[in-house]
Amino acid sequence: MPLLLFFLLVTLGLSLWLGFQAVGAARSHRITAEGVLRDYAEIAVSEYSRRVQGNLDRFFREVFRDVPRQVRSGVPPDPGVVSRNIAGALRRVSCECSRFRASVVSIMQDFGSGQVVSVPDSVSFGEKSRAAGISRAAWEAAPAERIALRTVGASQGLSEPSVLFFNASLDRTGEEGAGRAIYVLQASLDSSSELFDSWYRRGALLPEAVVGGQPNDSLLHLAVSTGDGIPVFLSPIHTPDVVVVSDTLSREYGGLIIEVGVRPDAASTLVIGGLPRARLPLLLALMVMTVGVGIAAFIQIRKEEELAQVRDDFISGVSHEFRTPLTHIRMFTELLADGKLRTDEERFRSTEVINREARRLTHLVENILHFSRMGRAPRSRGAAERILVEEAIGDLTEAFDPLVRSKGCELEIVVSPPTLEVSASRSGLHRMLANLLDNALKYGPEGQRIRIAAGGGEGWVRISVEDQGPGIPAGERSRIWDPYHRLERDMEGQVRGSGIGLSVVAELAEASGGAALVEEGRDGGARFVIRLPMPEDGMNDPVGRIPPEGGTGVRS
Repeated sequence: MPLLLFFLLVTLGLSLWLGFQAVGAARSHRITAEGVLRDYAEIAVSEYSRRVQGNLDRFFREVFRDVPRQVRSGVPPDPGVVSRNIAGALRRVSCECSRFRASVVSIMQDFGSGQVVSVPDSVSFGEKSRAAGISRAAWEAAPAERIALRTVGASQGLSEPSVLFFNASLDRTGEEGAGRAIYVLQASLDSSSELFDSWYRRGALLPEAVVGGQPNDSLLHLAVSTGDGIPVFLSPIHTPDVVVVSDTLSREYGGLIIEVGVRPDAASTLVIGGLPRARLPLLLALMVMTVGVGIAAFIQIRKEEELAQVRDDFISGVSHEFRTPLTHIRMFTELLADGKLRTDEERFRSTEVINREARRLTHLVENILHFSRMGRAPRSRGAAERILVEEAIGDLTEAFDPLVRSKGCELEIVVSPPTLEVSASRSGLHRMLANLLDNALKYGPEGQRIRIAAGGGEGWVRISVEDQGPGIPAGERSRIWDPYHRLERDMEGQVRGSGIGLSVVAELAEASGGAALVEEGRDGGARFVIRLPMPEDGMNDPVGRIPPEGGTGVRS
């Protein structure tokens, strides 16, 4: 064992060293790739920012080109002068933008009269007044920015998130801050994304010599959002990654935030000469195999230790169970041999104790012998025969009568109907019932009432043994049938056992074509049940139903 542990530790140390090398190689490759991708992302975000600002400048100049001249020459013109220039302005920025054109509203507010008009005129007065007011407040906060863009969220007074393109026209003096009217184009945020999409698709955002004619979608993901984080535009293939570079436009352009990321799978294309071949997969595979072998060996060692502990617990439990009846037998035989028992009543009591403890020893030995044969030979039902259930239970109670009386217990037996029969091995049925009754006597309190009930229906017989002990927790009910398994409370308590009795019951029940299970008893105790087949020629006989919990029967 020490030598094996030494080699395992050496192996694990080697695997950890290889893993460290693999992690170092992966980190180096990742740093190289991220550095290249970040450089290209900076190029792309710079190119797209320049493209957005240039196109917005052309759009502003074209759509508001007639406003300054007409404002200075007389009364501010209606917003139709702006609406008529929208188509030409979109052509200047190379955008068809049908949704944007259909949803845009032209608004004018005369600072002198306070009048607010719009084209089309179907827009509510409150909506166009709020749009004009927001644009005017933005201009008054920065008078030098007479032509600008502003994004507005749904919580800022408008019916939906919008983009406002505005132009504040000065009066005849031409002084900054001395405005005469403000003209606004209001479009929904959703329709405005057409502008940013067209500028994204117009051409490559990275040098042509590098991308080799590949579209932006195959290399980049791009997002445009407002300063409040409201999305304005997302590229069709949007795969955010850690390698993201952002740029914030000036307030004149709405303070829009542009984020560009280079897709990780594009690294081999964008890094000239490609990335060096990584040894990471091979190193990781070797490390995983080494660690796997080490873990398997540790698990095996752990299992060996657990088996050794189970063996020790089993030997200790069996020795304890043997010691108690042997002590009683030896003590009372010595008293009989020495003639210290003078009355017939004392001698009768002694022989009764010797008989009782001898029966217990026989029961323990038969359990161990049967358990030792389990798993070493193919499971067989044995010699199945027709057995009268009431008779089998009577034989059991007769065999256990001394032990039952010594604990001051009372048996309640309910068999319905009395002619109920079962198809099983007689010795196997006796062994199952003996183990269940012994279990009830061992773990239940002294003076308890143990109920043995049997009933049948639909080709099956159900025999149950119910005690008034502490019961079995729901989470443990499937494990108590495993060999050597004992509840933790029992291992720490005074009740000792070998942990094989219930596993013998389960094995015999399955070998007989049935099953064993445990339920909660009426008074919080445990009800152990064995389910066995009826004789084949009695499958359809009206043998009755499973007896009710409160039924009457024979008591002893």
